[in-house]
Amino acid sequence: MSTALVWFRRDLRLHDHPPLARAADEHDRVVPVFVLDPALLNGRFPSPSRLAFLLACLEELDAGLRDRGAGLVVRHGLRNALLAVT
Repeated sequence: MSTALVWFRRDLRLHDHPPLARAADEHDRVVPVFVLDPALLNGRFPSPSRLAFLLACLEELDAGLRDRGAGLVVRHGLRNALLAVT
């Protein structure tokens, strides 16, 4: 059984998402991941409205992924530490 990790960053679409489609075609299991990195949360234009919009988009993405059999894994922290490959 093979597993693919698909790291969602700025493209939170399910339709026409090449990495997600490729992972689904080539692997038995797909683990979709989003990292709430401090650089993203405290970027150039931090605001409560922007954060609320992002969280709503992540909830919608999670619902769509769950309909397809895999919920979104959301982690908070430094992306390089959380997604390190050893």
